[in-house]
Amino acid sequence: MKLRSLFIAVAGALILTAALVPRANATLLVYFNFEDVTSPLPTTTVDFTSDQTAAAGGDNPGGGIQMSTLTTNYTAGDFGSVSSLIQIGAANRSAGDNDVPPKTQGVAVNFNTSNKNNGTWIQFAVNATFFTNMSLSYAVNTNGNGFTTQTWQYNTSGGVGAFTTFATFTGLTGLQTLSAPLPAGANAQPGLVIRVVFSEGHSNGNDLQTVIDNIQLNGTVIPEPATVVGGLLALCGIGWHQRRRLIHALRLRRA
Repeated sequence: MKLRSLFIAVAGALILTAALVPRANATLLVYFNFEDVTSPLPTTTVDFTSDQTAAAGGDNPGGGIQMSTLTTNYTAGDFGSVSSLIQIGAANRSAGDNDVPPKTQGVAVNFNTSNKNNGTWIQFAVNATFFTNMSLSYAVNTNGNGFTTQTWQYNTSGGVGAFTTFATFTGLTGLQTLSAPLPAGANAQPGLVIRVVFSEGHSNGNDLQTVIDNIQLNGTVIPEPATVVGGLLALCGIGWHQRRRLIHALRLRRA
């Protein structure tokens, strides 16, 4: 009886512990596809709000799980939505991307007049309290005298203070996908802000120069503290129950 009770207690503890181990499956956390634009293209109107899955309160099955908004200090009027004729919408697109109307499929955002916008940026905030192992990616098409260098930075104090560079891409030309992991210091940070800085642009025109689409932040969702605490309490309950059974069995043997 004693050995059987101990076996049951240990087995129960192992099963529960395995259930509490965080899964390493990557999740699309934040997603910008720029497609919710109704104006004829090209247009200075840009959809800078993120897209979400229906379960997260959004209307895009291929979207992320958290709402966010892109902000920028780029010169107003020097960027806008452009047509899918450049084929950038086919690169780095998330599975299941299917916004409901109103929408315009395959829309990207073009940053032009690059010469006077060197050093400007776009950025978005993330509540990464329950996020870890994050990585950033997007498709970019660099044309003519567009920005040939893009620098990725992060800040963990809501955008206040200095930003830390975690990736730099130089010699950009043509259509390609950029991707890089965020440092461990960004994990579980509620005030995380991710910034993209543009540089090495040499055009004064309004033609297609630096076109960006499908900004994605991927990572692992870690369990909320309440989930872990609940599991630990359940584990304690199993241990207490088995202790009482073991004491009762020993008393019977002595009798």
